[in-house]
Amino acid sequence: MKVLKALAWIVGTLLLVLIILIFAAPTQLHVERTVEINAPASIVWNDIVRFEKFNQWNTWKLMDSTAEYTISGDDGTVGAVDAWKGKKIGEGKLQHLSLDPNKSIQQKLTFVTPFRSESDVFFQLSEAAGKTKVVWGFDAHYDRPQNVMALFMKGAVEEDFAKGLNNLKSMAEADKNGPGTPNGINVTVREMDFPATTYAAARKTVPFKGISNYYRTNLEQIYKAATAAKLQPGVPCGLFYTWDEKKREADMAAAIPVPEGSTLGPGFEIIRLPAAKAAYADYYGPYDKIANAHVAIQQFIEKKGKKIIPPTMEMYVTDPGKEKDSSKWLTKVIYFMQ
Repeated sequence: MKVLKALAWIVGTLLLVLIILIFAAPTQLHVERTVEINAPASIVWNDIVRFEKFNQWNTWKLMDSTAEYTISGDDGTVGAVDAWKGKKIGEGKLQHLSLDPNKSIQQKLTFVTPFRSESDVFFQLSEAAGKTKVVWGFDAHYDRPQNVMALFMKGAVEEDFAKGLNNLKSMAEADKNGPGTPNGINVTVREMDFPATTYAAARKTVPFKGISNYYRTNLEQIYKAATAAKLQPGVPCGLFYTWDEKKREADMAAAIPVPEGSTLGPGFEIIRLPAAKAAYADYYGPYDKIANAHVAIQQFIEKKGKKIIPPTMEMYVTDPGKEKDSSKWLTKVIYFMQ
């Protein structure tokens, strides 16, 4: 009888403690860790925003060697998803919601197993004197009684973030003098599945010396027309159908992505590019050295025994009007191939 009373007292005490914890523990969990990296923001950014690189330094992957990862969408852009499934880390996905190149990343973290939850994740980058400060943060809401579990998770998440940022520091500082350096010389070429995309465009054969002015004039007009038509214009691009060194002119289009089925008024045309295999490079630097990226991609395609299919695309991710340092300008150069 004494044993039963003692057991009942223990169980009652545990239940009381649990009830206290349920109502005392916060329902909001915020974790934030910081690291300073001896590398420019353009390099650190590439190691974070590309899930291919992120999966090499984040501690979650290192915890579970059985985990299988799948990257969908255009890696490094809004909408891209990094999904995983493993015995230890369960099943979930991480998606890019918004990107401000070299400055901030907003993500949505979703767990399917071992329990379903959604959290907000963010990165903040700030560069000074060639060094980059990175803040990695996590915000989540847990209903009662899950908030008790979150109370004990905080320390583990903080430790994971700290270890991950140290891994990122090692990677970015090693990358400083290798591929990805914003000098336009070392260019890493990768393959991608380019999605079918619709563009509002102005196409013309333009002398080389007039290309900059053609872009400036037409991209502004296209953007204004697309915005007025409520078409949600995307990242501006240059499409090059021919590049004639003898005549010093190019058959090209100034183009901006718009939703499928869009139409614009006179003076503009709609160009639809089908889904296709492509090779691409993320080039950081001024436009007058972008030829390095083109040569690297051409050599890559030649070695694979593939054929280049026009048009060639330059996607101008960074707005020079907002970022004055040309070494931080990101241009995604894309070649379609078969």
